[in-house]
Amino acid sequence: MSRAFGDYCIKDFGLISVPEVTQRHISSKDQFVIMATDGVWDVVSNQEAVQIVSSVTDRSKAAKCLVKAAMKAWRRRRRGIAMDDISAVCLFLHSPPPPPPFAATKMG
Repeated sequence: MSRAFGDYCIKDFGLISVPEVTQRHISSKDQFVIMATDGVWDVVSNQEAVQIVSSVTDRSKAAKCLVKAAMKAWRRRRRGIAMDDISAVCLFLHSPPPPPPFAATKMG
């Protein structure tokens, strides 16, 4: 991804520095934002990405789980093709729910 910002000289080889941008108004119903390279989106659908990120209990590992799923999908679906850059960032928009109250047990 970082190459695309400055390597204008290799545009003839298919690398472009013009990002694909989508705008969306965020509402209180939105839970997170996923920013990822085409190496993720080439093999993982939007719905699959949402399912992966929303199923992770440790938010700090959400992007890593998405990247691992994309790598696995590349190996399965694009066998013999060099794996593209696979990077992701997950931005959670709300505080996590509080943990359940500690249940004290009587020591006897």
